[in-house]
Amino acid sequence: MAKTRKILNKLSIILIVFLIISSCAGSPESISDEDVNPIGTENSGSDGDGDTLKESVPVIDESDDGTVKEITKSKKEDSKGAPLALADTGSRSAEAYSPDEDELVFYEEEPSSGEINPIPTTRRTSEVAPPSESGLKAGYSDDNRQFNYFVNFLEEYKAVSHLNIDISERIIFNVQDIDGLSIPNAVVSIKSGGSTIATGTTLADGSFRFFPSLFSRDLENFEVLVEDLSSGKKTGDQFSREGRREIDLILNTKRDLEEHIPLDILFILDTTGSMGEEIQRLKATIQLIHLNLSSLSTKPHLRFGLVLYKDDGDEEYRTQIVPLTDDLDKFQQKLNLVEAYGGGDTPEDLQAALEDSMKQINWNKNGIRLAFIITDAPPHLDYGQEFDYTQASLEAKEKGIKIHSVGTGGLPLDGEYILRQISQFTSGRYIFLTYGEGGESEGGTAGSVSHHTGANFQTDKLEAIIIRFAKEELSYLSDKPLDLEDPFFEANKIDTEEKEETLDTLFNMAMEQLRDYSTYTVDSKTKAAIVPFSYKQDELSLDAEYFTERLILSFETSDIFTLVERKDIQKILEEQNLQLSGITEGEDAVKIGQILNADVLITGNLFGKEDSFELFLRLVRVETGEILSVTRSVIDRKLGL
Repeated sequence: MAKTRKILNKLSIILIVFLIISSCAGSPESISDEDVNPIGTENSGSDGDGDTLKESVPVIDESDDGTVKEITKSKKEDSKGAPLALADTGSRSAEAYSPDEDELVFYEEEPSSGEINPIPTTRRTSEVAPPSESGLKAGYSDDNRQFNYFVNFLEEYKAVSHLNIDISERIIFNVQDIDGLSIPNAVVSIKSGGSTIATGTTLADGSFRFFPSLFSRDLENFEVLVEDLSSGKKTGDQFSREGRREIDLILNTKRDLEEHIPLDILFILDTTGSMGEEIQRLKATIQLIHLNLSSLSTKPHLRFGLVLYKDDGDEEYRTQIVPLTDDLDKFQQKLNLVEAYGGGDTPEDLQAALEDSMKQINWNKNGIRLAFIITDAPPHLDYGQEFDYTQASLEAKEKGIKIHSVGTGGLPLDGEYILRQISQFTSGRYIFLTYGEGGESEGGTAGSVSHHTGANFQTDKLEAIIIRFAKEELSYLSDKPLDLEDPFFEANKIDTEEKEETLDTLFNMAMEQLRDYSTYTVDSKTKAAIVPFSYKQDELSLDAEYFTERLILSFETSDIFTLVERKDIQKILEEQNLQLSGITEGEDAVKIGQILNADVLITGNLFGKEDSFELFLRLVRVETGEILSVTRSVIDRKLGL
């Protein structure tokens, strides 16, 4: 009996070991991308061994703030229907698309009732299984936010082949209702000398960007007229070309929005041979994009569409349109048919695709309109097309279509230049895919991506960026705007570096950002004066003086601005009977700047926290008193006095 018990014990141990090995063999790590359906598509198929992949079912949960939590699981079954292994295809909370990170609660569906019940466990979310090794990680830069940087970029690389869109001057009109809320889709007309010179449509944030530099320098004054079509209310104003760079226009009405905001997303997709990885990624994640947007508390009316393009001479098509549709299954079927092939010479016919996008797509009239160009090649500029990318950009601006551009692996500089022109002019952003490079391109093969973005960019998966951008637009029309914290610099005391050295590095970075984010063109010849930092807590007086001195000293070794000869600014302030807190903007800034013979002032507000200081620096234009840019720094208390 004892001998039998020993044999049974040994068999039990062997069985347990076998089960452990079997379980490991069926873990997600051991299953290739081809064996796992990465998102909840409705297709099922063979893995090549006679085994069938059942459909993955995405299960979602929406939190109070509208963020979506989602997990998809798929079962791999053999040809007889027996389960081989349970493969977690990856779980993701909406943290990747919004600042809030949360625990992910897993849900399971009761087979009999179809009800979804929570499993009483939580764990930190993991990345969605990518269809390729790179995962198409993407960075993006906002050339409208870093406007001055972009103007300098255009000048530095102007020798590349491109068409001219002169945006070196810019005035932003913000159209709002009586409660200060943005009014989208208002019609804007700019007139000079009785003639209309520019028209357009306000975006979701109520903005419309006007570029006087597109017109003769002889035009000094303009008239702006705005009409909200939903209420019939109008407003207008006169403004000077040399006046403020940002102007608010208030309509005597309350905005009236549809219950479910129409949201159109059009992909303008290069389908030549080198675009295979990008196309596969879009196929694999379109349902995830739809899931995260359609499940928001605002419940937008979401439509997807495609404009596919190759080049003149490609056999199947030069351009091909998949109209905007709210039927996701229908769109997925069309997308699944797209394959990458053809091409030859590097440029492709993007301009023909842009013409179709503007003239053949039935865009919504009362909602949000977004387009994403995805390509690794510049457009042909040698086809003699009457409708070129500058015309497309103007028409997009008239219709209120924001065009984001995605530069993928191998994109040359002329391609980057043109994509950024299109996006900046239509208020979009330039996105660059990274494949493992270092620095800005962290993630791939050296030389795989061309981009020149400075330090002002963020990085995430491409689908996460698409979701984030769409959510941002929706937030402008929501009672709960998306809370996106502005980027800031942080300085901590380290033993291997003198605190003065750390502060000099910090202040040089802050100065670069003030310059890059300026809404008015400034350069190394711009005369800048630094005003002593203001503070409200008396105990910060010495630290405020110390940080001001460090900023001045670091300034003297840089070529970001021309520092005005230092005078007794405190004495001037006393003579003018001004307080430090009174010269951040307005008439006092103009007065002080004129006394100092400066073009811009750099002012600062210092605040004390328990373990750190917070320093807000502002770049103020002397001529108008307006704030051109702001930057925030968090400074370790150990770096103060």
